[in-house]
Amino acid sequence: MKRHYYAPASVGNVSVGFDILGLALAPEDGSHLGDVLTLTTATTTSLTLTGRYRHQLPDALDDNLVLQCWHAFRERVPTALPELSFELSKNLPVGSGLGSSACSIVVTCYALNDFFGHPLAPERLMKLMGQLEGAMSGAPHYDNVAPSYFGGLQLLLANQQATQVRLPWLDHWRVVVSYPGTVIRTADARRVLPKQVPMTTASEAAAHLAGFISALYQGDEALALNSLTDVLAEPYRQSLIPDLLPLRAQAQQQGIQHLGISGAGPTLFAICRNAEEAQTMQHLFATQYHHTEDAMTHICRIDTQGARCLDSQDNQHETR
Repeated sequence: MKRHYYAPASVGNVSVGFDILGLALAPEDGSHLGDVLTLTTATTTSLTLTGRYRHQLPDALDDNLVLQCWHAFRERVPTALPELSFELSKNLPVGSGLGSSACSIVVTCYALNDFFGHPLAPERLMKLMGQLEGAMSGAPHYDNVAPSYFGGLQLLLANQQATQVRLPWLDHWRVVVSYPGTVIRTADARRVLPKQVPMTTASEAAAHLAGFISALYQGDEALALNSLTDVLAEPYRQSLIPDLLPLRAQAQQQGIQHLGISGAGPTLFAICRNAEEAQTMQHLFATQYHHTEDAMTHICRIDTQGARCLDSQDNQHETR
């Protein structure tokens, strides 16, 4: 038996929801901005790596997240499972701020659970994903896991318990994401953050998040865009991304109201109100933010499906 699975990239934090908000991405051109995993029954376990960013993965296969997920999944399933051949098409750069590690974890765990008849409930599977992601970043985090798994814009209500809800979105929005080809490790991006923030800063951050969510429910585009201000992470991380402020200034001159850091960076994301703004932002990124041959820019919509089997549109988990 052979099946192909996919999990999308995601924007973590979305500027106002540090560690608790994540958005799944679907490129308008139909390409796979995310990882594709092929499972085949076999006599021995093996892993083959392909894809544009295969060269960024560790040479030792035992260090690969796919096999780590496989071992963790087997430990949690009471019945013996047959050996599998894995082929990972790595379409996301490592350390990019697009949820690369979460994407590999989600596609593998989702694929295994589907392939073997759903032995783990969705809540238990998501907790496993968060634990595996935590092994990479130091603590369980779901702001990339939840959107990659369930799709949509996901709000984590209780991060450690992996409780999440899907929020509304303005369907006409385009999200332009640009990766410059450089790397910022999540652990390094967290080291620059303070351990504590003033009460006034915390209050301001809460107001921005509440305003953004309220605006989405009301369909109030102006309020939503005006609320997208990051006072918790960006002031400390912008030193790691010196292009951020100049690019934001140029975007605003073109009428594009929000440009922020995707996750821990260095990927930047811009929310555009129409196709013209998106094309303008795509050109701006391509001409001024592509620093190596690994760089990329995509115009995206929201991915509403999350992780899925590519062989059958009927083979979907319930979205949340």
